[in-house]
Amino acid sequence: MTSPPPPPALDLDTLRDALEAAVHDACEAIRTVMRRGSVRVGHKWGEGPVTEADHAADEILHRRLTPLITGAHWLSEESEQEHPLVPGEPTWVIDPLDGTREFLRGLPEFGVSVGLFAEDRLVLGAAGLPAGEEPVVYSGLVTDGRSEARVDGVWLPTLDGSGVDADGEGDPGRIVVSRWDYEHRRLQHRLPFDVYPLGSAVVKLVHAATGEAGVYLSTGPRSVWDAAGGAAVLAAAGGVILQTNGQPLHLSPQQERIPPFVAGAPARATALLRSLGVEV
Repeated sequence: MTSPPPPPALDLDTLRDALEAAVHDACEAIRTVMRRGSVRVGHKWGEGPVTEADHAADEILHRRLTPLITGAHWLSEESEQEHPLVPGEPTWVIDPLDGTREFLRGLPEFGVSVGLFAEDRLVLGAAGLPAGEEPVVYSGLVTDGRSEARVDGVWLPTLDGSGVDADGEGDPGRIVVSRWDYEHRRLQHRLPFDVYPLGSAVVKLVHAATGEAGVYLSTGPRSVWDAAGGAAVLAAAGGVILQTNGQPLHLSPQQERIPPFVAGAPARATALLRSLGVEV
């Protein structure tokens, strides 16, 4: 009995262009709902609100992305999984509107998160931010020998890797945390650094990827679709995601829930963990 032929190699450059365009259009769908002034809201049992904007963005992404890779799997927070996931096979991991609560509160802290996994590795991703005057789309391509981050098609600079202060001590820089951790757990009073809040994980990961934040501290757990798009951008910009024991965090569609982590330039992420007493 002959084995089936291997799947064709992915053309990640072409996929990146198509992904950026699809995420831009998903952002526009969210903005269309925003401009109406009223939003239809439902609730997922045990998980929180879901809006017509979530569904509109998910529909566009599904329609635009699924034809790009024959047989690719689909894992989205807002639509049904059509087939069982198969480890190693190409899989799109989607959160069409990460930060629904912030969206409903009128806070500009929500975004679109898309990651593509192949051979159990995150190889491509995008993060779309709809809330400004125009949508902004970040993307990250990470394969053997290539790490390329872009924003609206323009190359994104690699993160500053210094991570030390004027005295030569490890310096994580500004720390971005969730609104829950800031407003309820008051982490800003428990960390000896400049701490500020943001809503969605994808926006916080973008802040870490651009250096606006030194480190994103997630007390988790979170879902893989929350992090996949921003994680690809961060990795392509030279950043890392570390578990709170200092070990690298490897995302996978096979593991929906992900543990607490720190994300940022390697030296800054390590500096934060050391300040928390972790030996790294």
